[in-house]
Amino acid sequence: MSTIAEARREAGRVSIQYWNWKAAALSAAGRSPIFLTTTYAYGWRAVTAAVAAEAIYRAGSAGFFAAFTQSLRYRRPAWVAVLMVTGLIPAVSLVLDCLLHLAMGTPNLMKGMVVATTVSAFTSLFDWYSMRRGTLLVGPGEMSFASDLCRLPRLVLEFLLEPLLWLQRCSKRLFAERGA
Repeated sequence: MSTIAEARREAGRVSIQYWNWKAAALSAAGRSPIFLTTTYAYGWRAVTAAVAAEAIYRAGSAGFFAAFTQSLRYRRPAWVAVLMVTGLIPAVSLVLDCLLHLAMGTPNLMKGMVVATTVSAFTSLFDWYSMRRGTLLVGPGEMSFASDLCRLPRLVLEFLLEPLLWLQRCSKRLFAERGA
């Protein structure tokens, strides 16, 4: 399968069949500190409620959204998949996250959601990037979580350098076309 339309048809089945527990664990561990730091001035009860709500929500939703991201990892055109991964998936997730925290009465919610929005777009794109390289996958052909964790530092570095490498490739093509 290679089109976005095919990915949409498959998304429900994939998200249930291959709920991504690896991404769920990393997301819950990585996102809870956001609400810890944005609510600490409001007391331990507020912190406990905000962190618990975030951890539980992230553990459930991140696995679902990461399964969808996994289904998009080789879709064409890639730029549409990137838009879905950095825009649509985080937007849906953040709306649900915000509604949960509103219902919980999380103090300083705006600050927490601003940080969470930035983190979501970045981490969603990183998940897609790493899944294209065989890491953080669940289902047939998956590697162990320990293997994935060992590969993550290198992948983070490659991910951060990717824009510079892309510029280098583009400049080489430009100079090659101009005969320089």
